[in-house]
Amino acid sequence: MGPMGGDRAPMPIVLLVLVAGILAFTSDQPLVLAALAAGAVVFLLAAPGHPGHLVLIGALVSAAGVLILTPLVSGQGDLVLFTIPMPPLLNGEITAEELGAGASAAARVLATVALAAALFAWADPDRMLAGVGRVAPRSALVSAIAARLVPTLRRDARAISETARLRGIVLTTGPRMARARRAAPLALPLVGSALERGLDVAEAMAARGYGEGRRTRLPERRMDIGERTTLALTGILAVVVGWAIAIGATDFSFFPTMGPILTPASIALGACALAALVLAALALGHPRGVGRQSAP
Repeated sequence: MGPMGGDRAPMPIVLLVLVAGILAFTSDQPLVLAALAAGAVVFLLAAPGHPGHLVLIGALVSAAGVLILTPLVSGQGDLVLFTIPMPPLLNGEITAEELGAGASAAARVLATVALAAALFAWADPDRMLAGVGRVAPRSALVSAIAARLVPTLRRDARAISETARLRGIVLTTGPRMARARRAAPLALPLVGSALERGLDVAEAMAARGYGEGRRTRLPERRMDIGERTTLALTGILAVVVGWAIAIGATDFSFFPTMGPILTPASIALGACALAALVLAALALGHPRGVGRQSAP
């Protein structure tokens, strides 16, 4: 069986997200951004465990805010659709060009948030930190230790609060400020527990010879067919994005009048971005990892 759910090789996913992110920030074409946002949402929702629902709701709220605020603060465009009463600092004349600019900006927000969330949903976090460790080993070490201590501290805090409740300290009822004052003294044993665990980790690292010689690494397994397919799709998308930037297909003018949205270049670029993300989601979600070889 191939690796599933957060156990994917990070390199193909990082490169795909990087190329798609470059497209999101270099293109102003509404059709391209809409296709990219749709593909990013599919890529996120296809991740194992379906972790993207809350992230997607937050991204949609942010995108809606951008869509609503852009016409109110822009004050540009020739085709006035309607006028609404607004305070002096805001623009009450809503134009088609302002709505187009707001929709494109909203699609960019949605695409970037979904791509970032999909990266962490698909890729193996330990292998990502191992890759970072080759460039910045100390930063990767701090991140790895922190990621493992946070759940432990959460369990310690829960145990301390349960002990306090057994001693008659009420933490769940009453005004919020009163609860905060009653819970404040519990921070001291939690900090003490964290420091003690930090010393234990430092002693374990010293006992295992950290910093005394050449670091060893776990052997990496070879990429399976889904990861290789994602890498190939990323290469194709990178070539198409580079071509589009070179010929100016990512440029678009909203003001004073909008340029053409449906052009052969924008259709080709949007279709390529959407297809790359959707096909990568299908390839990574395939249950069989053909070509996988066990590490020695």
